[in-house]
Amino acid sequence: MLTLGLISGLGLVALVVFYLAAFRVENGSVAVLTVFGRFMRDRNGTVQTFSPGMHGKAPWAKAITVSLAERSISLKPGNEPIEVLASDGTRIKVNARLRFRVESTSVSTFLADAKDPLDHLYGLFRANLREQFARFGLVGNELSSYTALRLRMHELQQKTLGAIADEALREYGIRVVAVDLLQIDPPDELVDSLNAVVTAESEANALVSRTELQSTQRTLSAEQAVAIASARAAAQEQEIRTVGVELSTLHQHGVLREYVERRRAEVMGGSRRLYLNHTSTSSSTQPAAKVARSES
Repeated sequence: MLTLGLISGLGLVALVVFYLAAFRVENGSVAVLTVFGRFMRDRNGTVQTFSPGMHGKAPWAKAITVSLAERSISLKPGNEPIEVLASDGTRIKVNARLRFRVESTSVSTFLADAKDPLDHLYGLFRANLREQFARFGLVGNELSSYTALRLRMHELQQKTLGAIADEALREYGIRVVAVDLLQIDPPDELVDSLNAVVTAESEANALVSRTELQSTQRTLSAEQAVAIASARAAAQEQEIRTVGVELSTLHQHGVLREYVERRRAEVMGGSRRLYLNHTSTSSSTQPAAKVARSES
């Protein structure tokens, strides 16, 4: 019975020792060991780092795990924009994001050289972004700082990244990956002006489009009318030419007078009422006599 209790006690002690003497590092992370608050170093004096997996340590050593995954911070809690002053004095609303990760070879700097490195990085990001906006000048035909910032946003991102990257790595062990400008809005008074300009441009474009459409429709209508009138004139011309040819043929055969008399008789025979003007041959002027004949 005593032997069984002793074995159980030794097994429990072994489990506790194993728990204290082993640690696991997850994927995407590294770990360092501290003994009584000091980093464990190798023979060259470099802080030892442990890659993902199971590792052993002294029971009194403490393992600290640091994630190497990419993270990001915004200019303001809640991802809201802040106001910055541009080079021409314009107040611009800006929202940006800083993407970074802890450098695997500078974990000791990240853990020991600053009490809260992420808070320091946040302040460095805001200060440098404000400075870059204030120093960003106009180029060429750019009318305002807002126009310049919108047109050359990539250039501003690269300048801000360059101003932060070296200091962040040296002071905090953080490698800055990128600076993303998510939002650049003009001041409220400029927004109203821009909206008015956009509205005016939209109305002008709509008016031009309507005018062009109406002009096109009128042009097509005029072209169709000209084509119809030309066709009618050509038909009438052809009809006249045909009649002229037929009349010439009748004249050549000496029957033109008979044809005219017959056509006159047909026309007069089909009329309801016929008016004839007759001029007297006497020397005195007599009014014209009117003879009316009703169709039977």
